[in-house]
Amino acid sequence: MRTLSGAEFAALLARAGVGQAAFAQLAGVTPRQMNNWCRGRATVPVWAGLLATVLRDHSPGALTITLEEATIMVEEAQSPAREST
Repeated sequence: MRTLSGAEFAALLARAGVGQAAFAQLAGVTPRQMNNWCRGRATVPVWAGLLATVLRDHSPGALTITLEEATIMVEEAQSPAREST
Protein backbone atom coordinates (compact mmCIF):
# COMPACT_ATOMS: atom_id res chain seq x y z
CA MET A 1 0.00 0.00 0.00
CA ARG A 2 1.32 3.42 -0.90
CA THR A 3 1.47 6.32 1.53
CA LEU A 4 -1.74 8.35 1.54
CA SER A 5 -1.86 12.12 1.33
CA GLY A 6 -3.53 13.94 4.20
CA ALA A 7 -6.60 14.66 2.06
CA GLU A 8 -6.86 11.00 1.01
CA PHE A 9 -6.55 9.86 4.63
CA ALA A 10 -9.19 12.35 5.80
CA ALA A 11 -11.53 11.21 3.00
CA LEU A 12 -10.99 7.57 3.94
CA LEU A 13 -11.93 8.32 7.55
CA ALA A 14 -15.02 10.20 6.37
CA ARG A 15 -16.11 7.27 4.20
CA ALA A 16 -15.63 4.98 7.20
CA GLY A 17 -17.71 7.33 9.34
CA VAL A 18 -14.92 7.69 11.87
CA GLY A 19 -13.91 11.04 13.32
CA GLN A 20 -10.35 12.06 14.00
CA ALA A 21 -10.80 11.84 17.77
CA ALA A 22 -12.25 8.32 17.60
CA PHE A 23 -9.45 7.16 15.31
CA ALA A 24 -6.82 8.74 17.56
CA GLN A 25 -8.22 6.93 20.59
CA LEU A 26 -8.41 3.60 18.77
CA ALA A 27 -4.92 3.93 17.29
CA GLY A 28 -3.28 5.26 20.45
CA VAL A 29 -2.12 8.53 18.93
CA THR A 30 -2.85 12.10 19.94
CA PRO A 31 -5.62 14.15 18.33
CA ARG A 32 -2.90 16.62 17.34
CA GLN A 33 -1.07 13.89 15.40
CA MET A 34 -4.32 12.99 13.64
CA ASN A 35 -4.82 16.63 12.71
CA ASN A 36 -1.28 16.82 11.36
CA TRP A 37 -1.86 13.74 9.20
CA CYS A 38 -5.21 14.94 7.86
CA ARG A 39 -3.84 18.39 7.02
CA GLY A 40 -0.75 16.97 5.31
CA ARG A 41 1.68 18.43 7.86
CA ALA A 42 3.01 14.96 8.69
CA THR A 43 3.31 11.76 6.68
CA VAL A 44 0.44 9.34 7.22
CA PRO A 45 1.94 6.00 8.34
CA VAL A 46 1.02 3.02 6.18
CA TRP A 47 -0.46 1.25 9.24
CA ALA A 48 -2.84 4.18 9.81
CA GLY A 49 -4.08 3.96 6.23
CA LEU A 50 -4.59 0.23 6.59
CA LEU A 51 -6.50 0.67 9.85
CA ALA A 52 -8.71 3.32 8.28
CA THR A 53 -9.41 0.91 5.41
CA VAL A 54 -10.44 -1.82 7.87
CA LEU A 55 -12.78 0.64 9.58
CA ARG A 56 -14.82 0.97 6.40
CA ASP A 57 -16.15 -2.53 7.14
CA HIS A 58 -15.93 -2.68 10.95
CA SER A 59 -16.93 -0.18 13.61
CA PRO A 60 -14.27 1.09 16.03
CA GLY A 61 -16.13 -0.65 18.87
CA ALA A 62 -16.17 -4.00 17.09
CA LEU A 63 -12.50 -3.66 16.20
CA THR A 64 -11.60 -2.79 19.81
CA ILE A 65 -13.41 -5.90 21.07
CA THR A 66 -11.62 -8.05 18.49
CA LEU A 67 -8.24 -6.62 19.52
CA GLU A 68 -9.01 -7.19 23.21
CA GLU A 69 -10.00 -10.80 22.51
CA ALA A 70 -6.81 -11.33 20.51
CA THR A 71 -4.74 -9.90 23.36
CA ILE A 72 -6.36 -12.27 25.84
CA MET A 73 -5.71 -15.23 23.55
CA VAL A 74 -2.03 -14.29 23.17
CA GLU A 75 -1.63 -13.82 26.92
CA GLU A 76 -3.23 -17.20 27.62
CA ALA A 77 -1.02 -18.87 25.03
CA GLN A 78 2.09 -17.35 26.61
CA SER A 79 1.23 -18.25 30.21
CA PRO A 80 2.60 -21.53 31.59
CA ALA A 81 0.21 -24.46 31.60
CA ARG A 82 -1.54 -24.94 34.92
CA GLU A 83 -1.49 -28.33 36.49
CA SER A 84 -4.73 -29.62 37.90
CA THR A 85 -4.65 -30.77 41.52
